Amino acid sequence: MGGPCIRQAPDSQPVSHASHALQKAALELFEPSTRKRVLDLGSGCGIVAIMLALQRPNWLVEGLEIQPDQVSLAHKNAEHCGLDITFHHGDLRSYQSSQPYDIIVSNPPWLTPGSGKASPSQARNLSRFELLGGMEDVLSCVKRNLAPDGDALLLYPQVRVPQLVDLAKNTMLDIISPLAAPDLSKHIICHIRHKGQ
Repeated sequence: MGGPCIRQAPDSQPVSHASHALQKAALELFEPSTRKRVLDLGSGCGIVAIMLALQRPNWLVEGLEIQPDQVSLAHKNAEHCGLDITFHHGDLRSYQSSQPYDIIVSNPPWLTPGSGKASPSQARNLSRFELLGGMEDVLSCVKRNLAPDGDALLLYPQVRVPQLVDLAKNTMLDIISPLAAPDLSKHIICHIRHKGQ
């Protein structure tokens, strides 16, 4: 009680255990004392970016989100929590930061179009289905924006990890290790780096 309050849009994909699992993995893997530039790719209402910024105040955390309403909501949530986080409105298929990121985290939409029941809410569909970019686009965005010695954490269902491994090879990225996602028995967090790092 009395902790930060994060607002969600009622017609969007609600915050889930995936957000907690992703930020927990980042906190456990990366040194708290080192200043890092961090990108939450597909930041939605800002929950992961905000949790990371609250627990690692020396990290410079940003978010990227394609839905303008979600970007606005994320800014309001960050302000409500007393945080100065930049949430970019942009498309991961073309996003290019002026400076690379040391860490990129993402719980991207992972349902392929037609593979599940669509919602009456387009905002929720955009958060669940690969309607505006698929796995290959996510990896390409990571490749473009990750520092040479940087780390990425991507959360996907276990059934899609073989595809992720194949696509990562084509993008010149290595999956260093799959990490268990607490409370998510059917999902894996993949720790990814540039090849040779």
